[in-house]
Amino acid sequence: MKALLLRDQYSHPNNKSLYFLTLLLLVAFSLAYLLGCNSPNNSNLYGTALNNHDGSRFSLLDENDFEVTDQTHIGQVHLITFLFANCTSLCPLVTSSIKQSLEKSEGTRNTPVLIISVDPKGDTIESRTAFKNRWNLSSNWHYLNGNEKELETIWRNFYLNPQESAIKSLNMQVDRKYDIVHSSPVYIVNDEGRPAVVHTTPIDPDHLYKDIIRISKR
Repeated sequence: MKALLLRDQYSHPNNKSLYFLTLLLLVAFSLAYLLGCNSPNNSNLYGTALNNHDGSRFSLLDENDFEVTDQTHIGQVHLITFLFANCTSLCPLVTSSIKQSLEKSEGTRNTPVLIISVDPKGDTIESRTAFKNRWNLSSNWHYLNGNEKELETIWRNFYLNPQESAIKSLNMQVDRKYDIVHSSPVYIVNDEGRPAVVHTTPIDPDHLYKDIIRISKR
């Protein structure tokens, strides 16, 4: 008799709808709980979150001829961007934005910044040193260069494809002017060496700063 009453109770259309609604709500709350516990909270980031980016292996030389690798700053949140010393358009804007963001607090002032060249021929030690002096960049900035084959692998892994476009002078001098067509994303790399966030131009110094702080606290 009791079994019959239970069957009649759940066979009623209204009771059946309520039962399935309750079940769906329980499943929804369970999924929300699991996702909240197991996934990083990317909702507060200003840049684009990178969940499956492994970065790139590299071993390059900075403007002081010191070796810097992808492992050098493991344990520290750091930045990676792509510039060239003779750039007069995009690169100054990106450099200025990074510098402004780091100078917002003592906690970020010494964040390592790796500039990877997109002009291996033109970015000599002299030109890279002059670039750093011109911008009054401190020792936590490293302007890296290497052979073109190695750089091409790094560019590809960071989704860059710089192209050189020659601008021939009217008198056809041997020394030609040129420009590099490229993008200058700024990657925030977490302390495990994995790119966690990317900011693309135009880069807001305040947004970049806040994302550096958030990644540092993870």
